[in-house]
Formats: sequence, structure tokens, C-alpha cells
Amino acid sequence: MRINGTILPGFTALGLLLAGCSDAADPLAPGAQSETTLSGSITESRTLTADTEWTLGGVVFVEEGATLTIEPGTVIKGDAASLGTLVIEPGAKLMARGTADAPIVFTSQAPPGERRAGDWGGVILLGRAPINVPGGRAQVEGITGEGTEYGGNDPEDSSGVVEYVRIEFSGVQLSPDNEINGITFAGVGRGTKVDHVMVHHTTDDCFEFFGGTVDAKHLICAYNGDDGVDWDLGYTGRIQYVAVIQDPSIADDANGFEADNDGDATLNQPISNPTIYNATLCGQNTVVDKQQYGMLLRRSTRGTIVNTIMSGFEACVDIRDATSAPVVTHSICHGSTAPGVDIAYDETETSDDAKGKPTYDDDGGLDEVAWWNEAGKGNRVMDPQIADCFKVGSPDFRPLETLSEGAATPPNDGFFDSAAAYIGAFTADDTWATGAWVSFEAR
Repeated sequence: MRINGTILPGFTALGLLLAGCSDAADPLAPGAQSETTLSGSITESRTLTADTEWTLGGVVFVEEGATLTIEPGTVIKGDAASLGTLVIEPGAKLMARGTADAPIVFTSQAPPGERRAGDWGGVILLGRAPINVPGGRAQVEGITGEGTEYGGNDPEDSSGVVEYVRIEFSGVQLSPDNEINGITFAGVGRGTKVDHVMVHHTTDDCFEFFGGTVDAKHLICAYNGDDGVDWDLGYTGRIQYVAVIQDPSIADDANGFEADNDGDATLNQPISNPTIYNATLCGQNTVVDKQQYGMLLRRSTRGTIVNTIMSGFEACVDIRDATSAPVVTHSICHGSTAPGVDIAYDETETSDDAKGKPTYDDDGGLDEVAWWNEAGKGNRVMDPQIADCFKVGSPDFRPLETLSEGAATPPNDGFFDSAAAYIGAFTADDTWATGAWVSFEAR
């Protein structure tokens, strides 16, 4: 039996707390539960019950053939000292099926009022769906050892269920610029169900997809240190209903969507090519030291992104690398902190602009404004009249009126809700981002 994997040296706890947010109650009444620590490897199927408060002590691996079932209402806390993290290995399953009123919560072990982003690791699912790494296998970021490789040739592979789950104060720093994401899907197949998942106050990306085919619905990302949704290594899944609100206190290049085919911009197959409908991406709504985009689409990525709102970013879209070929239609750009769709500088220049940012041609001379405005795409620059997506601690992503005009109808393919023929992730009276499973507070 493996007792634990090997973690990269140099861990630090990175504390990022959004100023001005109030404390909130602990998910469990103090003293109401006993506490049990999970550590090492889980080699046989087991269930975590809601009447016990669980702690992740170090990196906990659910090994191939085992299923970890978590009851609705269960709280799992990541130990800060041992950098608690949950890893579901290829061939294992996580059955985390909460409810709107009794979500499954992964949180910090620190007491309420002292929790910070980076207090613990995060949740990592590894599967056997295709990735575009030569040889079809890759090592997950930050963790080494037996069982930490992912990828394969089964697009229907299942890693279980992640439904009505909240992950908060995660993203422990492994080394400079290397943190664990809120939730990582690495080579995860479409047999996995992902629906109603929230990540808030994490130091890295909320959701990252390393290849695979997994589909996901109703994703909320709040106050993240890096990107809202990030994909690479050949991700080809489908996503519908995404809400992102960035942290205005973080002066980093945090993007709503960030996309690569791979780090070297190759055309390795499968090429990253997700299909995304109905997203509302709210930026920092202020100028920061580094660039931040609604969508940064680069390094040979493809992708079809439809019915999306971007508001409050330095620019809505930046496409890099001549080999990138994303499609964005029926979408709205609003409130960029720089004029227009792209950053307002000439990419053919070789000097730095006034903010010290390079102004080289990084996309083969592509004019993003002309690309955005191409006939037939249905893209617009306008005010979507969102109620208040920048309200710290309690954003409201809903438009004052449902944005049906100029919207596309999602495919009727068994996954997408074809009735969601509106722009953004919400109608004017939507309630899917409410209930006990949602929390925007730093605590």
C-alpha cells in the first residue's frame, strides 16, 4: 500500500482575503460532529457521512478500483500544516452528490474569520480520457508518485459525480507561480457528471481542464487568484452556464477564460476544442498592473463560445498565435477598462507601451475588433444591464431583462439545455446561483 505520494518542496500558505467581506457562520455547528482525519491511500470503497466532520491530512489518494462516496451536507476540511488535498486516481471514483440545501463543502481547517485562499490544496480528478500529450499520458501538476498520471483512450470514462459541491480557500502554493487549482479535471471522461459546482477564494484557477471530454453545467467561480476556467492538452468537452467574478484586490493577469492547445502551441491531436454556451464573466472592473481579459485564447486552441457576456475586463478578447482558431458568436462585450474589444495598442510595434507591456505582434496580425465584428457572428458591444456583478460578497449576475434578442439556440444534443436561447448564464429571474450551496463571502 502506498502511504502517500511525493509533494514538490517549497509549499507555502498563500493568504488572499478579499477586503470588506464579512465573516460567516461555520458550515457545521461547533461541537455537533466528531472529527476523523483521512490520510494516505483509500484502497477500498468507503462513505463519508454528514454526521462526521472530516479532515484531509496530507495528500489523500483514492486508488484505482475504490469509490469514495460523500453524503449530502458533509464538510471536509483541508489541513493547512500537511497541505491536505484529495486526488481521485484513474480508475477510481468520487461520488460527491450533494443537494442545493445540503451541499458537500470542501473548506479550510482554519476557524471562521481566519480562513484564507491557499489554506489547503484542492480536489484533483484524474481519468483515462484522451489528452494530446505524445504517448497519451501525462503527470498531473504539482504531485508525483504512483497513480498521479492521467490520460488514455476512453472518452466515456467516468470518475464519478461532482454535484452541488463547494470548494473554498484552496490553492496551496507549491512553489512560485505553481498552485493547485480549486478543482482539476485531468483526462476526465464524459461519463463523469459535473453540475452545480462552486469554487471561491482560491489562489489559482477555479476550474482547469487538462484534456479529456468531461461535460459540466452550472459552474461558479468567485474571487480567484488566476483564471476562472482554463483548458489545455486537448480538452473537448461541453460546458453550459458559467458565472465568474474576479477579485479586484489581485493585481495579476487573471482571465475569465484562458485556453491553450498545449504550452508549445503545437497542433497535437486532439486539439483543444470545447463548446461553451451561456457564460457571464465579470472582471476586476479596474485597471491592474497586469493584463486581464474576458477571454485569452491562444497556443493553437479551438473552441466554440456562444451566448457569453464579458464585462469589466481590461479587454474582452485577446487571441494569440496565428494557429489559434476559436469561434465566438452571439456574445456581448461591455465595460472594458480599455477601449474596444482588444487592448488599445498596435501589436506591430516592438516597444513597450506606457504600462510597460510588450506590444509585439503575437497573433499574425489579427485584428480582434474586425474579427469580433465579422458579419453573421452576432457579437455586440453594449451594456447588458446586469444587476450588479461587481458587488463584493453578494454579486447579482442577472440582467434586468432576459437577453433573448440576438441570442443563439443551444444544440438539442442531450447535454445542452436548448431552451437557454439567451445571452449570459442567467435569465432576469434565474435562481440557480442561490441557496445553501453558494457562498461569496471570505471567512
